[in-house]
Amino acid sequence: MISVEPVGNFRARLGEGPCWDEDQGALLWVDIMGCTLHRYTLQGCKEDFRVVTGNPGCVVRCGDHRLLAAVDNSIYLMEGLSGDEETFAVVDQNSRLRFNDGKCDSLGRMWVGSMDRNETDPLGSLYRISGKASPVRVLSGITVSNGLAWSPDDREMYYIDSPRRCIWALEFDREEGAVSNRRTLVEFDDEDGFPDGMTTDVAGRLWVAFWGGGKILCIDAQSGQVEMRLDLPASKVTSCAFGGKNLESLFITTARVGLADDEEPLAGRLFVAQPGIAGAPSHRFAI
Repeated sequence: MISVEPVGNFRARLGEGPCWDEDQGALLWVDIMGCTLHRYTLQGCKEDFRVVTGNPGCVVRCGDHRLLAAVDNSIYLMEGLSGDEETFAVVDQNSRLRFNDGKCDSLGRMWVGSMDRNETDPLGSLYRISGKASPVRVLSGITVSNGLAWSPDDREMYYIDSPRRCIWALEFDREEGAVSNRRTLVEFDDEDGFPDGMTTDVAGRLWVAFWGGGKILCIDAQSGQVEMRLDLPASKVTSCAFGGKNLESLFITTARVGLADDEEPLAGRLFVAQPGIAGAPSHRFAI
């Protein structure tokens, strides 16, 4: 059995969006309800954070030293965790919507989705952001935009709208940044919980976090079959990303929102596992 261990000391209300920064040897992630961006540096187990003026859905590293963060309905360009910030883009000026999960593809375009704060209606969208260009709406009719991943050959993109309890596979045109021919790759049962964030390994398998399921499932992206399961001491598992030396560590975010203070004492912590395979890198935004 593969062990899953807590790292660092911070306990988030709603941890999400892990992103590995190989230059800094650090993991970037967010606490959505705590309104903070976080960095956990492996060397010295150092923890840093930045308070933001809203709910951050995700944060990514730019090609230079800066960060790009999706907060509420805006994208901000930041001088790290302590420097100045500027508004980069604004979409969905609707108080019921906010940005949620997002990440960059291999050409450095940011893909980020919006969600209904009430998690009941398909009001959200998935956007593609390229350099200084305005955000482009790629998909609409989304309720809770979540996990994103790509196949190793960039011919497919995988996407999760959590309330639908499935993973979609879409044909991906890498050069154009376009998707087409959406199909359901795998569906989940109620007892699984809700699929949330995900990533891929070098073999092209999907590693999927389950909100309410207390687990990560490793899924063959061709057959949809489960190949491995990691159980966590927290029911609300939100996302995962590979990092560490040779990208052989799987970092996992969790949440404690909605739980009583005496429930699940490790909920909201950041965890790490060694699954025995290297993962896909966290790409940077090409500004």
